Amino acid sequence: MVILKKIIILTEYEGSGVSGIVKFENFAGRTSCFVRVLGIKDKAEVCIKCGEDVMYCGTLSDGAMKFGALYDLTKPIYVAVARQGAIVSKGSNTGRFSASVLSPLLYQYYANAQTEAVRSQTKEDSRQADNAEEAVSVKEDKQKVQAQAYAEQKEKSARVEIDSDSDNQADVRIEEKTADAEKQQSETKPAMSKETKKSAKVKIEEPFFKQIEASMQELFDKYEKDEELINLVPDSKWARVPVDDSNYYVVGLIYSEGNPNLICYGVPDKDSSNPPDNSNECRQWLELEKGGRGYWMMYQSAISGQTLTTQII
Repeated sequence: MVILKKIIILTEYEGSGVSGIVKFENFAGRTSCFVRVLGIKDKAEVCIKCGEDVMYCGTLSDGAMKFGALYDLTKPIYVAVARQGAIVSKGSNTGRFSASVLSPLLYQYYANAQTEAVRSQTKEDSRQADNAEEAVSVKEDKQKVQAQAYAEQKEKSARVEIDSDSDNQADVRIEEKTADAEKQQSETKPAMSKETKKSAKVKIEEPFFKQIEASMQELFDKYEKDEELINLVPDSKWARVPVDDSNYYVVGLIYSEGNPNLICYGVPDKDSSNPPDNSNECRQWLELEKGGRGYWMMYQSAISGQTLTTQII
């Protein structure tokens, strides 16, 4: 029986001080993987690609993890570790490689994580609204029963007094008791505070992308497709929007399960040596050629519209 083993050394990326090791062992067609990262004490993310297959892309807890899979270890293997959105360590069995090999997978992972967080918050808001409405309804029912019982008791008392008094006095008393009952019913009507009304009517707003979908589609219909970015980033579409005769910027959408996840804007540059000064939110470098041209990117959640400020590569 042949046992195939491989070890990949993870080296620090851009002076992060993070390093590590990844061990692979293939026995009887099944591959086990052990990842150990030094220099990270809290959570991080790790992405491992074998050939064209993604072995793992997700959370790395306490700097170590272990999992099994069925993959061919004779293919090129790429590993990247990211912390708070930035790649801090990487390695491969083929030598040096560009971070752009794994950055699209990290884009998708962060987009999915944010979408799930928004969905969870929406569900929680809806649950709280349902509970508030139910509590108000129960209180209203209780107060209605109390008011009805009080009114019936008042009416019964009025009838007793009518039997023991004169007709004229009975008429007066009936009017008085009826007025008392109506006053009591008015006082026992449920009163909802502004806070209760607010929580009982939590508005579930539509995704941000729906508000700009028409204008985005107009851009994609009107301007030239950017095939280079479409091929680089999975499940995406891009368009080049001209600014003048020689300058342009790109607009893109990254999808998850067929739904828009990220809205992307990019300004081209010859390399990453000169980040833009006018916007901290547009300093995420998407490399097209190693050490060469690429885009300064800004990413926006298609769900909430919030600008993502974490640097992915």
